[in-house]
Amino acid sequence: MMVVSYYPRYEKGCTGKKNELLSNFVRPYKVGDKTLVISDNGAWAVLDNQQYKKVTSGELKKDDALFKDLESRGVIWTSGNVSDVARDYKRRKQFLFQGTSLHIVIPTFRCNHKCLYCHSNARPEEKDGFDMDEETAKKVVDFIMQSTSDYIKIEFQGGEPLLNFPIIKVIIEYATKKAEEKEKVLSFDIVTNFSLMDDEKMKYLIKRDVGLCTSLDGPKELHNKNRVLAYGKTKDSHAKVEYWIRKVKEEYKYEKINALMVITKHSLPLWKEIVDEYVRLGLDRIWFGFVNPLGNAQSNWDKIGYTAEEYVDFWGKALDYIIKSDIDIREMSASIMMKKILTKSDPMYVDLQSPCGAVIGQMAYDHKGDIYTCDEGKMYEEFKLGNVGTHSYKDILTSPKACTMVASSTNDTTACDSCAWKPYCGLCPVCNFASQGNIISKLPEDYRCKILKGQFRYLFDRLLSDKRYLNVFSKWAERKVF
Repeated sequence: MMVVSYYPRYEKGCTGKKNELLSNFVRPYKVGDKTLVISDNGAWAVLDNQQYKKVTSGELKKDDALFKDLESRGVIWTSGNVSDVARDYKRRKQFLFQGTSLHIVIPTFRCNHKCLYCHSNARPEEKDGFDMDEETAKKVVDFIMQSTSDYIKIEFQGGEPLLNFPIIKVIIEYATKKAEEKEKVLSFDIVTNFSLMDDEKMKYLIKRDVGLCTSLDGPKELHNKNRVLAYGKTKDSHAKVEYWIRKVKEEYKYEKINALMVITKHSLPLWKEIVDEYVRLGLDRIWFGFVNPLGNAQSNWDKIGYTAEEYVDFWGKALDYIIKSDIDIREMSASIMMKKILTKSDPMYVDLQSPCGAVIGQMAYDHKGDIYTCDEGKMYEEFKLGNVGTHSYKDILTSPKACTMVASSTNDTTACDSCAWKPYCGLCPVCNFASQGNIISKLPEDYRCKILKGQFRYLFDRLLSDKRYLNVFSKWAERKVF
């Protein structure tokens, strides 16, 4: 990190006139024989050696074309652009001003799968005592509607949420009524493995405009190896996923359907086959999620884990294949990152925010009405904030534990300050806790940090060296992420 500041030169005569330079921090990253500089507000530029020397030595003049270019970009701040930079920075940080909008509800912890990487604390399908009841469901909705956000999204997760479908219907009906009373915009998503789906359930969900998200790890053999249908009569969980994706798109003509995947060690050689499988099923988005050492993944790490470098290599090969082959599919992690890099808007993806989305962007509610910081946080008692039966939204948001969690996810650390990618990145206290036993990460040892650094390096290297990538990334960045 370096400070771009010309106050020492102009200090005596600094009158606040237009184009006088103010202090700013920029972080350099070498790209071939040039230097990429990124400012705290996410603005960036690529400088040759002479330009870089001018900027860092204080030799840049106000009438230089380079000065005007860097001022227009917001890389350097002047009295002429500082108001615009502040406005754009506030826009990037809009998630700090709207209240908790994403609410993850767990109708049941029971599941009929036993996925190798599961991090949802899922229990066997036949277990009792892990379903949400109607009274708790309505208390959860009442709590959610206390959020100061005008927009509310309720996402049903599990376990497998379809194992408690009657409560999903209760929540949808009750929340719809309450949202109308509170004049809030309300939407619903469901994350389901589709193995228990039928036409009656599907017609209800489509009628209620519920977004559908399933899991598809790739071709049949790979998917079934990762996602074991432990309690069913068949071991072919892929068949149900394919059946319902096709039926929803072709018969119901419903477009609000997506799939997620988790990359395991088994996936690494199959980057081409995975992309081809998504294309075969008519999906226009693909998200290469790396496995986190949480839950089952932690205990199965020797079987499914890999190094950060191995994941980034896989991810880069898959992206190269998509872009060089001109395949009409969008990779979502790259899309999110490029929106942050190429536009002045933030895609509101809670994992890449500082502070992260825990508490202030999302909260999770289990079958007992216990409140957790986030989806992953429900794994650990340490991330429980209270209960919908005994705490108000204000109680939770102002509690010492919530404030600590938010503070711990703010990337104003010494290690982050030296990183070029800080303006686009974010920390995860849950991942830190799982891997290091502390919500404050030792970043040099952090698996997630190494992956994100590798992804940002890949994106900028391609972005600055090949116009094909710039064209594709620009199109992805302009599209709505969620």
